[in-house]
Amino acid sequence: MGGRRVVYFTSLDGTLYALDAHAGWVIWRFRMGKGSISSPCLMDGMIFVGSVDGNIYAIDIHTAKETWRFKTEHQVSGSPAIYKDALYCGSVDGNLYCIEYKTGRLRWKFATNGPITGTPLIYDDIVYTGSIDHFLYALLA
Repeated sequence: MGGRRVVYFTSLDGTLYALDAHAGWVIWRFRMGKGSISSPCLMDGMIFVGSVDGNIYAIDIHTAKETWRFKTEHQVSGSPAIYKDALYCGSVDGNLYCIEYKTGRLRWKFATNGPITGTPLIYDDIVYTGSIDHFLYALLA
């Protein structure tokens, strides 16, 4: 028999939940500043999620403790994506952020002329993101 299967999800009530997939019990909860419509992203025992409060949170999946928090200038409605050692996430502020996923340190940000509400796609060292400005951007990862 394998290890425990866990489902992670966010809610508009401002909570990130870890749920036992078999029994349906809540394993832990993490309260964010506001609700979230972002899907969590997992890497190396960490879970990353954006929130309407404008933050991207990094949470340890074993302790449910916040490891770091990165503040954008507006809400984060898309989901983060991880490639190699970086986390990529757009914000309604119109920026695509590249953040070191282990530390939460900003590497760079790229400004578009409109909100970014979707999840970036990363393929072959290129980060693709769309913006409400009607453009698709392709940036080196």
